Amino acid sequence: MSIDDLAAALAVLEKVALASPDAEVDTALDQMRTSLRGAEGDELFEGFQGHVNAIRRIISGHALTERGLNLLIETTHDLSSTLTVQDLLQTIVTRARSLVGANIAWVTIQDEESGLFRTVTAEGHLSPTTALMTSRVEYGAVSLILKSKSFFETQDYLHDQRFRHLPELDRVFETENIVSLTGLPILSEGKVLGFLFVADRYSRKLSGREISVLGSFALHAGVAMRNANLFIMLKEALGEAERNRSALIEHIQRVENSAAAHDEMTHLLASGAELDSFLKKMAGQVGGAVFLCDKQLAIREEFASAAYGGSLAADLKSGKIDPALLIKANSESRHTGRSVLLVSRSNEQCRAIALHGGTERSESLLICNQGELDAIEVRNLERSAVALSIAKLWNERRETEKLIASSTLLRHLVMVSPPDEATISAVRDRLNLRADSSVQLAQIVLSGLDRAAQTAQIRESAAGLNILVDLLDDTYLAVGTEALIDVFLHNLVRARRGWEAGGIKSDLFTDLSLTGIHFGRVSRALNVLRNMKPLDRFLGQGDVNMFAKLFEVGDARRIASYLDETLRAINAGSPRQREQLKQTLLCYFDSQHNIKLAAETLGVHVNTMRQRLDTLREVTGGWDDPIKALELHVALRLDAINT
Repeated sequence: MSIDDLAAALAVLEKVALASPDAEVDTALDQMRTSLRGAEGDELFEGFQGHVNAIRRIISGHALTERGLNLLIETTHDLSSTLTVQDLLQTIVTRARSLVGANIAWVTIQDEESGLFRTVTAEGHLSPTTALMTSRVEYGAVSLILKSKSFFETQDYLHDQRFRHLPELDRVFETENIVSLTGLPILSEGKVLGFLFVADRYSRKLSGREISVLGSFALHAGVAMRNANLFIMLKEALGEAERNRSALIEHIQRVENSAAAHDEMTHLLASGAELDSFLKKMAGQVGGAVFLCDKQLAIREEFASAAYGGSLAADLKSGKIDPALLIKANSESRHTGRSVLLVSRSNEQCRAIALHGGTERSESLLICNQGELDAIEVRNLERSAVALSIAKLWNERRETEKLIASSTLLRHLVMVSPPDEATISAVRDRLNLRADSSVQLAQIVLSGLDRAAQTAQIRESAAGLNILVDLLDDTYLAVGTEALIDVFLHNLVRARRGWEAGGIKSDLFTDLSLTGIHFGRVSRALNVLRNMKPLDRFLGQGDVNMFAKLFEVGDARRIASYLDETLRAINAGSPRQREQLKQTLLCYFDSQHNIKLAAETLGVHVNTMRQRLDTLREVTGGWDDPIKALELHVALRLDAINT
């Protein structure tokens, strides 16, 4: 062998020693082959090349082992610092695929509920179905690995007959074009936690070193998964301890809030607070809506907290809740003395609490709240209901005493003519009137209720108002300032549930010694109106004085019938048209036949006013005759009163 041959051999060995790329080593070998031409040279070269390739394989194996160990060390470090299972599994898949240069890698974990093995993380796949693969215990490579608890490999998965094939899984492998597959169990204390798979789209057999390193990966993964699961358990235990601590603090806070709520209700009770104050506090306790209902379960008082945003309160007010449920819950609460859950919907409840304490009206509370109340909150409501019952008894007693005194004063004021100065002075003090303060009478008729219910309704509507009210004969009479009388009548009208209220309000007067005279006028006017039709609204004395004078000596029904006949032509139209025409003509007459003034009063154009009057002339035949004009005016005024 010449010096040039030795130089070529040294060049090859140098490149092998420096781990040069295979292409460079092959080029150096080709140059050496060229320099050793001849039979003896070829034989020498073949031997040299065999030794070089063996050295290359040894170096490559050592490099692969070193790379695997480095990756294993890095992965061990990553696994030991990763405490979330999903991040842990993703790290295992990424490192395993990188270690052996596989096309695809994934981890499969068994679902404890369904028993299926599901792919929880994958890398290198082309089809989205690969990341969603599932398998059963008795199918696929999973079945063999479970039995042996060792690695499994195949160079032709789809045609391997060592296990039962699952058609759905085979379709995924066909779509992904997977040919070779290697799987290893992820073990912890002898229990299989999952499987690590690497696959290629060509036939490939992994070396023993590669499988060994993958096996080490799987073992470390099992330990890391066990640690991660232990960390989750520890975290859950710490969370449970913190929740228990928070629950204890919350319970203590609820107990303190309960005591504070009890103190507030006791303070209201001791201070003689009004009903709405109790309802407001109760609504605030649960952030809900509270309704006070009478014996017929009709809502009489209500209060809703600003924090309440549920729908049950609206359903109660609109009558959408089954009355049978209301009756049953109210009866049960009255029997047990506790609250009864009436309705429970998604994140909302309504409960009934009967009010005790001897009241004959059998009142009850309906409480709507969002969320679910605990036992302490329910008990707070029940205690508050007891306090409310006591407060109502005290209020009823005070109101009864006031009513007795009011009745005595009112009868002396109306029945004695003229009333004595002591009575007038007492009335002024009772109503808090100055010498020049004006007062008003309101004579009231209720229909649709028995006498006891009428009296109860009158008292309830007058509660808290500085007025005198009492039953005189078969009507109720109230005396007070104009503003308070209006509030009292508004309360009556608002409380109507299947019954009617109506009557007459007197003109204002300041001389209380003339109260009897004003009462006589109002009473006569009321009798006339009652003969015409049942009263369902309140009219001013000035609106009915003329008719009272006209009809008090005649048959009011016959005269009203005659006046209805007068308006028959106008009433023949549609409801909307006839009301519009009657309003137009009455305003025209009240404006002393001034078209412009009437149009301004009605808020319409003058031409519109003229068109309506033309229509009325055609319908009625006109009103040029003063007698006919008077008949129409009186009839329209009477119709406005009775409508």
